[in-house]
Amino acid sequence: MPFAAVASAGFAHARRWGLLAALLGFAAGWTAWALSRGDPAALVGDDLDLGQRLTAVRAGLGGLVVLFGSYFLAARRLGRPLADFAVLWNRHLLLLAGAPACVLLAVPGLAERRGFVPLVTSLGLGLLAAASAAGWRDLLAQRRPRPRLVAAVLLALGLGVAALLIHLGVVRHHALVSNIHDLGIFENVLWRSLHGDLLATSLFPDDTFNNQHFAPLLLALVPFYALAPRAETLIVVQVLWLCSAAIPLYLFSRRRSGSLALAFAVTLAFLVSPLLHASALWDFHDLTLAVPLVLWALWAHDGDRRLGLVLAVAALLLVREEMGLVVAAFGLFAALDARPRRGLVLLALGLAWFVLVARVFAPGTGVGAHADGLRGNLAEATGYRDLALALLANPLRLPLELLRPEKFGYLLCLGAPLLLLPACAGRLLVLLLPGAAIFVLSGNQYVADPYFHYSAFFLPAVFAAAAVGAANLQQRLGRPLALELAAGIVVAALAFGWSFGLPGGSFRAGFHPVPTALTEAERERHAWLTELARTLPPDACVAATGDVGAHLAARRCFAWFPARLDVDYLVLHREDINAKHMPLLRKLRAEQRFRTVDEQHKILVLQRNPDK
Repeated sequence: MPFAAVASAGFAHARRWGLLAALLGFAAGWTAWALSRGDPAALVGDDLDLGQRLTAVRAGLGGLVVLFGSYFLAARRLGRPLADFAVLWNRHLLLLAGAPACVLLAVPGLAERRGFVPLVTSLGLGLLAAASAAGWRDLLAQRRPRPRLVAAVLLALGLGVAALLIHLGVVRHHALVSNIHDLGIFENVLWRSLHGDLLATSLFPDDTFNNQHFAPLLLALVPFYALAPRAETLIVVQVLWLCSAAIPLYLFSRRRSGSLALAFAVTLAFLVSPLLHASALWDFHDLTLAVPLVLWALWAHDGDRRLGLVLAVAALLLVREEMGLVVAAFGLFAALDARPRRGLVLLALGLAWFVLVARVFAPGTGVGAHADGLRGNLAEATGYRDLALALLANPLRLPLELLRPEKFGYLLCLGAPLLLLPACAGRLLVLLLPGAAIFVLSGNQYVADPYFHYSAFFLPAVFAAAAVGAANLQQRLGRPLALELAAGIVVAALAFGWSFGLPGGSFRAGFHPVPTALTEAERERHAWLTELARTLPPDACVAATGDVGAHLAARRCFAWFPARLDVDYLVLHREDINAKHMPLLRKLRAEQRFRTVDEQHKILVLQRNPDK
């Protein structure tokens, strides 16, 4: 077809395709220019001079010309009307309209300073990707499903993510970013359990972990710890265990959604989620043990695998005292999910176990042990009854708390990478009730921080709910959308992971950013600290500051400075001693209760003066 004929026919119907094509081309050209500059922060701050602005406009117009030219040449070669060809490819390339948003994602630390911007950007890119995938539906639908290939890709991704997280976790620990709270606590518990004192720790009153939490499932980790009795073992076990949750999530998502693409997308979103990574790297916590177990219970329930359900629920109850409420919520879900007998049994079992733990096994746990964290502004609360009354007596408390900027932002962090599909999951959302109650009532600001371990209450239910929500949405709309939703989830999850994860510069695990490599000085310090832990008398009682404490916890008598001073040795990192500690330290020296036996790498080792 002659070029003039193609052009004239295309321009005659330019209303159908011209404006959108111009937008797509300009967006692509401008984005290429913006990313090539290497300074996206200047664009966010609109810090451009006249020459730079002219260059930006030229780049956008250049992209427009390239796209228009490509349309003309391709339509002429294929012998198709330009307007029809352009309309079709506008739909195929719709995601290009969101290309400028990539500049926002490239701004270092933007998620830390203006978190709602990358959140909305991730969600918007996901929706554009879903709309763009609709243009490819006919082509994608013709491809034969390849479940083995999908499983292999997810397996490779999971192993890669696990290897990276293990590396970062060990580097973080060796760089003294880990802490006595909580890596030191759990290593002390496992070391004492390995040596016959089950669930004992000298860091808690009454020399028992049950003073704070009831977590007998920790004993299942003792054989692994026995193979390599070091804090690094806990880091490796936690990473592998959390990443293994991708297996039941994939199996459940594929069964419930009936779509291989959706199962792949949801599982990929889980593996690249910064919330998962932060939970895996923020020291070690018993709560993280629940994540795969909830998903295995869902998988077993959905496939009517009774033995698997019994094993998963039994293990879940042993994770921590709150898991009785989680099992009760699971029972409520099962009852609503057409299995009333099973649901009532699980509901009764969960509530009975929760009461048994709170009254008999570990009555000091929960609200009694963590008053400030769980009661929040309910200073008058003395137990779970008071908390329940607070929720039921004032229904406005729930929406008002959830609409607080930090808590609403946290909810968006859970839903945006999944296109908000969990909101369509219906009855499955009852699994979120125990975590939501803690989330609403807690005065602890870190409960609403996505970089802490409290996301373990939400991760399994939210990601499983994405697959269910997608299936429900398709049923309500009466048409298949699995491929579109899968594409949207993949793009939104990758965008969210880039901005809030390690590449975006905002990622941290707990309070501090995660280092990616050790300096030579840090390697020397870690080697010296390891030798110190080996040479300290095994029967000596040692108290340490937080960041070095996680390296010295493998002993019977271990404490946190300054909570306990009746010890044989003090190991104090000068950078971890704050102004509140200085008067006490000066007093100890003035009274000559301790004498300095070594100091290297700003770590002070004091031994009790036998004369004092």
